[in-house]
Amino acid sequence: MNNRWIARPRRAASPRLRLICFPHVGAGAAAFNSWLDHLPEDVELCAVRPPGRENRLREPLVEDGRELLDQLEPIVAPLLDVPFFVVGHCSGSVLAYEFVRRLRDRGAALPERVVLSSAEGPTVRQIDDPLHLLPRGELLRRVVKYGGMAEEVLADPELMDMFERILRADYRVIERLAYSPGPALDVPITVIGGRRDEFVSQEAMSAWEAETTAGFELRLLDAGHYVLAEAGAVIGQLVGGEA
Repeated sequence: MNNRWIARPRRAASPRLRLICFPHVGAGAAAFNSWLDHLPEDVELCAVRPPGRENRLREPLVEDGRELLDQLEPIVAPLLDVPFFVVGHCSGSVLAYEFVRRLRDRGAALPERVVLSSAEGPTVRQIDDPLHLLPRGELLRRVVKYGGMAEEVLADPELMDMFERILRADYRVIERLAYSPGPALDVPITVIGGRRDEFVSQEAMSAWEAETTAGFELRLLDAGHYVLAEAGAVIGQLVGGEA
C-alpha cells in the first residue's frame, strides 16, 4: 500500500528530513521528480500519489477530500518519525494545509515548515466558478492555460478522455474541501509564487500570513502560475537551511 500511495524515488539510509509533497490537480507523484537534483542526500522526497494515476490507474478515483485524507493519514504516519516538511504544489496546497491541521488537531507530530505555492490564503479563498462543472473542452483549455498540462493533449482524444476524468475528480476534491476551523498553526509557512501569476494575486498569497503564529514568508519567482520547476531550487535552499 505504501508503494502505491507514497513514491520515494531516492531513499535515504538515515534521513535528516522528509518532504511530504501533495501534487497539483491531475498530477501524480512523478511531478516532483525534478526536485531531486536540488535535495541533499539526507533529505527524502515522499510524494503523494492519489488513486487513478501512474501505477494506480485501475483504482477508482477519490472525489471527496476528507475521504482521501482519511485513507492517506495512516499511510503517512510511519514517515513522520523524523523531522519533516509538508509541501503543497498549487491546488495541492489545499490538501497539504488541511493535512497539517489534522495533525495538529490529533496531537500528532507537526512539520518543521509548511511550504505552499500559487494558492490563495483561506481567508480570501472563493470558489465562484467551479472547474469541475465546466464542459470538457473549457476544463482542459483552462488547465493548459494554468500551465499544468501540455497543449498537445487537446489534440489527442484518448489522452483527453483520461485527463478529463482525473481532472474533474481532482477538482471536485479541491473545490468541495472546506478548511476545518481552528486557530492558526504554530508552524512557519513559506509560500512560493510567480510574479507573473495571472490567476492568484500576491495579496491573495500573502493572506497565508494569518494562518501561522511562527513566521511567514512569500518568495516570488520570475514565473507565471505554474512554478513547479522553479520551486525546486527554493525547496533546496529551505531544506539546506539557506535564507
